Amino acid sequence: MAQGKFIEGQVYEFNYVKDVFIEEEFMVFEDNDKERYLLPKQSFLTYKLEQNSLVKCLISRIDCKGKVSIEPEHPYYKIGEIYDFNFVKMLVNEETEFNPVMDKTYVKKDYEIIVSDINGLEHKVIPKRWQRKKRYEAESVRCKLVKIIQGRLLLQNIDEPRPFLNKVLKTLITKIIDE
Repeated sequence: MAQGKFIEGQVYEFNYVKDVFIEEEFMVFEDNDKERYLLPKQSFLTYKLEQNSLVKCLISRIDCKGKVSIEPEHPYYKIGEIYDFNFVKMLVNEETEFNPVMDKTYVKKDYEIIVSDINGLEHKVIPKRWQRKKRYEAESVRCKLVKIIQGRLLLQNIDEPRPFLNKVLKTLITKIIDE
């Protein structure tokens, strides 16, 4: 690979050449210098990519040896944007821990919200403190798309409690300030 050929975080066009099978199915992408890159096809089925077409790809990583990792741009979601994802369920994992100094047993709870995207794929989100209830339910969870790795969305929960109440409070505060 030519030194300095790509810049991490930048988007370049790659040609989606063909599919190959090496224990699993891979898509073969080629840059302008005919250098090839393999991506697992299973990770990008919802992208509807077509062979012999140019695909915009993010240079997601360049390691210390110069190995380049590419990520095709998602057809719908864009990094840094905010979206409402469908709430699926709240997962609560409980572990019992014993503290020998205090001679007590504590229950440690880990919470995760499962949301689904427009394709029905599920993603994990860390709930805010006010969402950490075993029976938490919502129609959607507002999230910022932080990163995409092999077609999986990494989301940051930015949901706010009681959006209607917040809107009313903001309106009242604005009226008081304007007076």
